[in-house]
Amino acid sequence: MSYFVHESSYIDKDVKIGDGTKVWHFCHIQEGAHIGTNCSLGQNVNIGSRVIIGNGVKIQNNVSVYEGVELEEYAFCGP
Repeated sequence: MSYFVHESSYIDKDVKIGDGTKVWHFCHIQEGAHIGTNCSLGQNVNIGSRVIIGNGVKIQNNVSVYEGVELEEYAFCGP
């Protein structure tokens, strides 16, 4: 595993996480989501089923990304 997931986070089945990505405290990544390389998911982020997150994306604390959303590379999402 070449990415970091904090022990308080939940990763469902069939999730793909790219190299260098960091998933911080209390996150939930739901089934079928794809997270690119070198991303950062702040505390308490929720990623819905089958969401696609491009490379280099930063998602700040307490943000939810819902099913059907695709974030392109280097996007920034804040509360």
